[in-house]
Amino acid sequence: MANILDPAVLVSQLPDLLPPSNKKLASPHDAIAVLVHTAFTALDFRLVATDDVSAVRPHPNNVLPDDWNTKGLVDRTFRYKHEQSSLEFLVKIIKLGQRTLINAIAVEDDKSASLDISTNDFTSPSFYPCDVAQSDAAPLVNGFISSNRIADFVSQLKLKIVQRLIPGLNKEGYTEGSEVTSANVGPSARTPPARPRPATPPLPDDFLYGPRSHIPPDNPLEIGRRDWDPFGDHAFTPPPLFPREGDGMFVGPGHPIFGPRGNRSDDVRGPWGGDGYLPPMGAPPRARFDPIMPGPGPRNPFYPRSGRAPPGRHSGEPDNDEFMPPGAGDMFM
Repeated sequence: MANILDPAVLVSQLPDLLPPSNKKLASPHDAIAVLVHTAFTALDFRLVATDDVSAVRPHPNNVLPDDWNTKGLVDRTFRYKHEQSSLEFLVKIIKLGQRTLINAIAVEDDKSASLDISTNDFTSPSFYPCDVAQSDAAPLVNGFISSNRIADFVSQLKLKIVQRLIPGLNKEGYTEGSEVTSANVGPSARTPPARPRPATPPLPDDFLYGPRSHIPPDNPLEIGRRDWDPFGDHAFTPPPLFPREGDGMFVGPGHPIFGPRGNRSDDVRGPWGGDGYLPPMGAPPRARFDPIMPGPGPRNPFYPRSGRAPPGRHSGEPDNDEFMPPGAGDMFM
């Protein structure tokens, strides 16, 4: 069975639904209203009134009365009945500036539906006014831009209005639409797709912060051993039972953060100490910057074995950051 809402079928039926004495479409607003009425007629909706207050009466062949477009300044009203429902349906086509709002409701149970479109997406303003009864009138499809535009509009009308009023309407040649098949509703009504979030590339484990700052000692019992002795080695310290790893809270030249760790020959801290990833000239010129590296010693590969620091590089020891800066006690500073 052919599609009863095919654009060619609707355009051919539309003139027959206009009153015999007035087949003139004065504006794009009237054209959309009559197109809605034509689609409802094809689905066997029976027109019973063209305003909100008139008594229900039959309209042979659903032909519109002469005053159908004179009862409201910005709205066109149609009231319908349908054999597959006991309800009465009120449909209003309202002009809102450059947009057209189609509101519909099943009066008895307040079941409402609406469709908002840009009028110029589906009509050609320069085509109107148009008298479709004239023999030399331009093809009516041009008033709706193209057959594709009519198909897009009818698809949305089915989805947003008809299927909300009578779900599962049974009519030969009619199939219900879906969100996927009716997504093409016109340039201004389409919602632009969200910009995909760029995938974050996985970062290597040693990015920015380098390898782990501590390697477990050979003997698990030595973990945290140096924390018991915050003063480190001295003359009276008993010899350890196991080789010490240099960890603990006493951060001196022999601490693991200042040189090779483990058995890896390439595991050496950088020339600026710390995690080895602070680039040269990482601190701005004349900035207050405490070098984070030990003084001369065998575990610092960046100092010569003579124990003298290279010119222009200082260990920063002692670094008395625990004292208040000069003048800090002056309330007037």
